[in-house]
Amino acid sequence: MRKLRTCDNAHLNTGVSKCPPSFGKKKMAIIVPYGTKLPANLTADKLEELAHAPVGSRIYGVGVFVEYAKNGGEAQTSTVGYGPEEITGYSPLKETYTLQKFSPELHASFVRAKGVQWGVYFIDENWQLFGENDGTDILAPLPMSNIYTDVTPSPTSSAKESMTITFSYEDTETAYKNYDFTKLDFNPMKLILGLTLVRLEKLGDTESAYKIFENTGGYDVTGIYGPLIVIGGAAVLNGTTTAASYVEETNSLTITTTDNAVPSLKAPSVLYENDIKGIEQVL
Repeated sequence: MRKLRTCDNAHLNTGVSKCPPSFGKKKMAIIVPYGTKLPANLTADKLEELAHAPVGSRIYGVGVFVEYAKNGGEAQTSTVGYGPEEITGYSPLKETYTLQKFSPELHASFVRAKGVQWGVYFIDENWQLFGENDGTDILAPLPMSNIYTDVTPSPTSSAKESMTITFSYEDTETAYKNYDFTKLDFNPMKLILGLTLVRLEKLGDTESAYKIFENTGGYDVTGIYGPLIVIGGAAVLNGTTTAASYVEETNSLTITTTDNAVPSLKAPSVLYENDIKGIEQVL
């Protein structure tokens, strides 16, 4: 017998879950490299570790969201002659979230990465993780053709400065058909705050005194990370470090290296293993 044709697109299910979920407001997004997924047995430790991983496997948390707006994603219809109206597809879908605060470093990062495709999971206030069912047992991210931010960098006469982030869906119809979710048993939001770019530079003309500060805005974080770097010592510093100490009076690091090598912080994954979280050095 010849291979028979089926008509899957005519199959309709109108039943709903015997325990309908109570969705909350979406508060954050987890951005992953295009074509990758979060692991099946996701734990709090693993999620935080992935936020500090090498770039090829690193995840990026973005939030907190305080407002949501949908643009597009509607059914497109047309008629042929005097025939009936038929659905021809779905318009491109964009979802825009207002962030709680304007962050110039975050905006700059998305501008640098313009046009890059990503996968995205969303998290709501009830710790629900939203993604796509791709036919496997592991929740997949929703593919995005691009992600971009828009800002009002200065206060207006009636509002403070603001920032939005927009997610452009790669395939609206597929996203609708395969929309899926799972409940996490931990709060993921504090674990994926992202890495802040910092600099480690000499303090003036000194021999071995250093400051560590944020790349955008120059906020001095020596007092926060200096003592941790001292504890890590050579394990967290490049440049054949022979000694490191934190000087509280000047809020500075004293770092001694062999052959006057320039010290630098190791990769975020190494820093994370030594309990230094949330930073990456600009080299």
